[in-house]
Amino acid sequence: MDNDDFFSSTYGSDLIYIAFVIFLIWGIVGYIIFKRVYIVLMSTFAASTIFIFAYTGFDMSNMYWVIAMTFLCMCTSVITKIIHYMIRRYKKG
Repeated sequence: MDNDDFFSSTYGSDLIYIAFVIFLIWGIVGYIIFKRVYIVLMSTFAASTIFIFAYTGFDMSNMYWVIAMTFLCMCTSVITKIIHYMIRRYKKG
């Protein structure tokens, strides 16, 4: 297999789904590390923008992937924040 054929093969399409899982996990871990949702979202947006542009060759029509990855990361960060708050609240009282 040529290097040019790597991203056009079935393995290249799996790379996007692996990136989704990585960014979902990053939403949880990033909130635990930084304790701020916006820091996790900014780093996710920057990383996914670089990843998508490098993956697609600077094609602006794939920005929906960046928005989707940032949104999924926001969902997991907010859910982690809620769970973290509930655990702290019930430990106090």
